Amino acid sequence: MQSMISIKTIFATFLLFLFHLTSNAQESFKKLPQAAKISCPILLIDEHIIANKNIITSKEDIEEIGVIKEKPSRKAHFYNLTANGILFAKLKKKIPFKTQTQLNAFFNLEENNPVYVNGYLLEHDTYTIATESIATIDLVMPNEENDLDQKVINVWILSQEERKNGCSLQQME
Repeated sequence: MQSMISIKTIFATFLLFLFHLTSNAQESFKKLPQAAKISCPILLIDEHIIANKNIITSKEDIEEIGVIKEKPSRKAHFYNLTANGILFAKLKKKIPFKTQTQLNAFFNLEENNPVYVNGYLLEHDTYTIATESIATIDLVMPNEENDLDQKVINVWILSQEERKNGCSLQQME
């Protein structure tokens, strides 16, 4: 019970920070139209694994944790992931993941085809996605609404509930 309180406290602080971060948004993010409704932060593990918050099951999992304090410039390699904030974590446990190349190969796409997470473009190929955090994967076809030049993969690490209602402290219990 005490470890959940600590995790709740960390996420509560982070969510308060997000209101400040998103209110200062100046540059546009590269995203799909369905990302407009999303208000959940990205969890970035060991600087390259994108995961859902549910991957942290207890405070014993956490070696280090931090948040972005200032909105980064577009030059920051994680800029496009900051639309709803980023929680950085180093975990004591190993997290299985898939590379963007592996995901593209599964869908018979070119290995360097663009990949999106929760509707936001991964601008660098160094990012991987925690396999246990993948809720669904959509193959998105180009159309007038999304203004894509080619079909792309959009990996959802959020549940349907989180996509619809955003992330709240109640969902983090």
